[in-house]
Amino acid sequence: MTTDIQHLIDKYFDGESSAEEEKILRRSFTQEDLPEELKVYASLFHFLDDEATALAILNEIRSEEKRPARRSLLSLRNLRTIAAVAATLLIAVLLLTRPDRKPALTGSYVWVDGKQITDPATVRKYAEASFGKIQPESDIIEDQLRFILE
Repeated sequence: MTTDIQHLIDKYFDGESSAEEEKILRRSFTQEDLPEELKVYASLFHFLDDEATALAILNEIRSEEKRPARRSLLSLRNLRTIAAVAATLLIAVLLLTRPDRKPALTGSYVWVDGKQITDPATVRKYAEASFGKIQPESDIIEDQLRFILE
């Protein structure tokens, strides 16, 4: 048996061992009654056995985590779609049937300091003051040309 194990160890270190042969090696080094010449390799194969066990457990955990994640991803995607449709319908209904819609103001009015003024004389006064501040474009261009040409 020691010669078989030694042969498998040689194949392992040469990179020619199969996965099944490596399993045999890991199992054989878990035994308590190892010959002295093989105890040198015991820690290496204990580590490999522990790593294989840990990887198997990790793969099992990952496969269990993937199943519910897909379901929750699908339900989350469906929930987003339903929420988007509901929000769109709500906005459409609110825009089309706003109960707080005020009737359009008729006549002249002006807003001054956040207050609406509807008195026609006051509105005219503010309008004339605003129109008086407007300078025709031709005057602006002429002023700029005079400044350049001086």
